[in-house]
Amino acid sequence: MRVDIQQPELFTAYFSNEIDCQIDYLISGISTDSRDVKEGDLFLGIKGEHFDGSNFVNQAIADGAVCSLAESGAKSDNVFIVDNVTSLIGKICARWMDDFEGYTIGITGTNGKTTSKDMIYHILSKSGYRACKTEGNFNTSIGVPLSIFSFSDSADYYVLELGANQAGDIKHLSSMIKPNCAIVTNISDAHLDGFGSFDNIIKEKTSIFDYSDIGFYRSQINIDYSNPKVKLLSDSLENFHYPERLNSMFDKNRVLLANAFTVYHACNAIMDISIDDFFTLIEDFSLPKGRGRVHLLNNNIKMIDDTYNANPESVKAAIDNLAKYDNEGRKIFVFGDMKELGSDQIRFHKEIGNYCSEKIDIIMCYGDLAKNTINRSNKIPIQLHFDTKKSLSKELCNAMQANDVILLKGSRSMKLDLIIEDIINYVK
Repeated sequence: MRVDIQQPELFTAYFSNEIDCQIDYLISGISTDSRDVKEGDLFLGIKGEHFDGSNFVNQAIADGAVCSLAESGAKSDNVFIVDNVTSLIGKICARWMDDFEGYTIGITGTNGKTTSKDMIYHILSKSGYRACKTEGNFNTSIGVPLSIFSFSDSADYYVLELGANQAGDIKHLSSMIKPNCAIVTNISDAHLDGFGSFDNIIKEKTSIFDYSDIGFYRSQINIDYSNPKVKLLSDSLENFHYPERLNSMFDKNRVLLANAFTVYHACNAIMDISIDDFFTLIEDFSLPKGRGRVHLLNNNIKMIDDTYNANPESVKAAIDNLAKYDNEGRKIFVFGDMKELGSDQIRFHKEIGNYCSEKIDIIMCYGDLAKNTINRSNKIPIQLHFDTKKSLSKELCNAMQANDVILLKGSRSMKLDLIIEDIINYVK
């Protein structure tokens, strides 16, 4: 992970103040990987589960870093030893945010964070505002601060995605950025390994509201959060009428429609946007890679790339979207393991098999957990399991027929996006 600092003078001043040491050089970038260090960088020697960044401090300095933060090792003029590197970077970020005069939007939830973030950024940018957003997977306790340091402090809006893998992550990030507007997209059974229970996930996600001026969440989130500054949005989308020209965007994607529903209400509160202007602004919005983008292949074959991540609720929603296609061909579901579901992981995978019954024609599974999806009691005509992605890709290429609709979904670590690449290369 590495970023260029857009305003090195400002960051260097904050950094000097936090470490209580005046430095006579500018820090122009930050890196957490010594292999990516560039001249002028601050190297963060973070201690992780499988490595200790303190061991790479000297290499980073030799490769051009002007200074390093570490939690152990020998202190020197350009190596600063602190109790917790991530905590210190968080304090610098909090100072940056305290001085930021623009408007901050924080987005969390189990699914839909990135799509909602990108949609809000798209709307703000097209409306003429100077907006900055977190990129890629920069939604962690270290990724969010690094993103912010790459922003301009003169921007009108920061649009920040906040992720959580364990209890306390959202509270920590929210206390750091103090969002003017907070959005919880949805909450479902995901990352149970890090939280222990669904109730703990609810507490974690909704902690963002404790630090925001206003907030929005949909009523499908079964929580009791009584606060006048937080608006509960009806779960009914029937009255959220989109123009016919956007049928291709929303007609088969209720999840995207739900995200747009929440985004509209947030944008209306922030910038007083009309519903007509909202739909005009998102008309050319493109879904991020791996989050439901539809590839149109030869012979009217449609391939839905939903490979970025998976949990029980998001998989069921994706299956529902697939079932809505009124195509003349078959409905094929390529399913990879759902990770981080704790002791109930096998049960969750079996439930997906039952949920698919009578909704799809073929299921192709990859992964040890996904194998539990296949069951003779499921009313799915063809159920297959593959030990490798290559064997699955080969079978899928041979099996595809005109007018088929193919959905691919699994946890990111399953790398089902590689199957997408195989299929696209095959049909070229």
